[in-house]
Amino acid sequence: MVASLKVPTALRRITDGADHLDVPLGTLAEAIDALDEKFPGLRDRVLDEDSGDIHPFISIFLNGNDVHYIRGLDTGLSDGDEIVIVPAIAGG
Repeated sequence: MVASLKVPTALRRITDGADHLDVPLGTLAEAIDALDEKFPGLRDRVLDEDSGDIHPFISIFLNGNDVHYIRGLDTGLSDGDEIVIVPAIAGG
């Protein structure tokens, strides 16, 4: 049983070009740790080095819901869940 992570284009060089990854069930933090073991550097792109929280310029959605409004990194994952990482876009 797994959840699925949709990998944004900006992170695909870390994931060897993969646009979707299976992630183990548990909490979102545990899933990020497991992915970082397989794809070193992923955690550093998603989590703030100092606080350990989700980087201010990153949004993470679980089944369309912003995890900041659920339980943040403590959000539990269920079989079939879809995680989407959305990096901030700058411009003007």
